[in-house]
Amino acid sequence: MKRQWYEDAIIYHIYTLSLAGAPFMNDYTLSEHKLTEIEKWIPHIRGMGFNTLLFGPVFKARTHGYDVTDYFEIDNRIGTNDEFKSLVKKLHDNGIRVLLDSVFNHCGRDFFAFQSLRQNNREFADWFKGVDFSRQSPMGDPFTYDTWSGYYELPKFNLKNTAVKNYLFAAARFWIDNFDIDGMRLDAADVIDFDFMAEMRGITEEKKRDFWLMGEVVHGDYSKWVNASILHSVTNYVLYKSLISSHNDKNLYELASCIKNSFPDNGLPLYTFLDNHDQPRIASNVSNSAYLSTLYALLFTLPGIPSVYYGSEWEIKGIKEYGSDNALRPYIDIENRSVYSTWLTGYISKLISLRQKENALKYGNYKHIYLEYNRPFVFERSWENERIFVAVNIADNDETINLNAHSNSGFFDLLQEEHIHNSRHIQIKPYGVRILKEDNI
Repeated sequence: MKRQWYEDAIIYHIYTLSLAGAPFMNDYTLSEHKLTEIEKWIPHIRGMGFNTLLFGPVFKARTHGYDVTDYFEIDNRIGTNDEFKSLVKKLHDNGIRVLLDSVFNHCGRDFFAFQSLRQNNREFADWFKGVDFSRQSPMGDPFTYDTWSGYYELPKFNLKNTAVKNYLFAAARFWIDNFDIDGMRLDAADVIDFDFMAEMRGITEEKKRDFWLMGEVVHGDYSKWVNASILHSVTNYVLYKSLISSHNDKNLYELASCIKNSFPDNGLPLYTFLDNHDQPRIASNVSNSAYLSTLYALLFTLPGIPSVYYGSEWEIKGIKEYGSDNALRPYIDIENRSVYSTWLTGYISKLISLRQKENALKYGNYKHIYLEYNRPFVFERSWENERIFVAVNIADNDETINLNAHSNSGFFDLLQEEHIHNSRHIQIKPYGVRILKEDNI
């Protein structure tokens, strides 16, 4: 069976505006050429083993990129369309697929249709949800309107309107035709009209058969989004929250239960992560930095499509402060990365290599093997005639596990690169990980 490229994707996620050193506010007069800052990252991304790059918003916007002004132009604070086209080609030449964070649920107040509506051109009233001329908006407009999550800087599109749909579908075609992008992350997919997403899938697959659509979904039954007609994947926030709280609370039962309920027998191909542009850096979000070893091992050995947020491979820290996400989205000078921690970088790179080599870790079924209170968590990934057992120990003392009842073979520890002949007494160091492939030698 031929598999799609995104089933093998290992994603590196960047917040483009910050990484390019762009100013926060856009007065639309700047004409900067900062995509070379992103280009400098290609050797690092490729060298660690990532094969896909997710760009944070790149469409022209007023501030953070999610308040889009123009869906057909690269933000003038970072470059031009031609420069971005060149960057995409260089990424492709280096074996790296390209995903764009695309904002189709809402726009910014500088978007042409909203500006025209503000000037009392009511033909655009139906472009937006909840427009009501009997009330004034908190922004001083002579009408009110629906927003994303109560932010009046983000007017919500009426995705039932044919003109709106045609405009956004044309934008999607534009980025595929002119830039050869490989997929999109749909921002705020949990509040986007399902019919719109189904149409978007048909249109993008018509342009590029293996085009990947992944949606940002926090709550809900993920199978409503991830199926043959809507999206290929969504953000697995359920697993994200469980990974962190199970470690901080020293309760791996929570994690085991979450996995059992969210993707038995491999389940849905969900986008998995430990942090992103909206959430605290994982190095700031764990109660013990030693947990980073087990967390990243789980990220790359559990079912899903793993993603790492830029800089977290160096244990960079950051939390939301006073309602601002700026600390989560720093500029990092890739040419001066020697100032950062490196043990985690090499560790993640090793895990990526194992993930790429082992079909059981990429495609295999999941099976819960073993867990007792304050003991290691063990699970199995199996593919055809291959089986890999993964064991994590979050205790501060050595632990042992007995796999004799589950396998008559010896094992080869893929992480430690050593043969293990006694399956009855397998030692795991404090905060340690074993990735054990059945070995008949």
